[in-house]
Amino acid sequence: MSLLQAIEQTFCKLQDPSLEELQAALQDIEGTLGEVPAYATEPQQFAYGRSVIYSATNLEVIVIHIPAFEATAIHNHGPAIGAACLIRGSLLNTKYRLDNEGYPISHAEDRIQAGEYFTAPKDQIHQLSNPGQEAAISLHVYSPPLRQVERYLPYSEILDYVI
Repeated sequence: MSLLQAIEQTFCKLQDPSLEELQAALQDIEGTLGEVPAYATEPQQFAYGRSVIYSATNLEVIVIHIPAFEATAIHNHGPAIGAACLIRGSLLNTKYRLDNEGYPISHAEDRIQAGEYFTAPKDQIHQLSNPGQEAAISLHVYSPPLRQVERYLPYSEILDYVI
């Protein structure tokens, strides 16, 4: 069975999945994850490549490609929850909380290696960065689909505009 067939067969059964159900579904298709790099796209409008490979009314599956030494913006996932598996490379998942002024302050970091799973609970603010020389490629599933993502500028970047 191909990756896309496994995704369709596994994820079409999920109606209102929990974080644990999303991660379990990803683990169920583990045998096809070697095909994920074929769906990675080069960065275009962002510092990373993003390719939606499956979409339904209640969830979407995305391949993320973060080149060496690049990062996503600091962001949340709106009302969505997510689970992911790192297929190739390494990632640093930096988690943030908002200070009293609404600026993101780093409060935790997780190092993720190829083959590891990680989650994005509701209301999490984070940034994925690639600290290595090899491209990082990961497969993500979000429910509901990402529609209300909010990006945050760190306070240091706001100061750059003022000074």
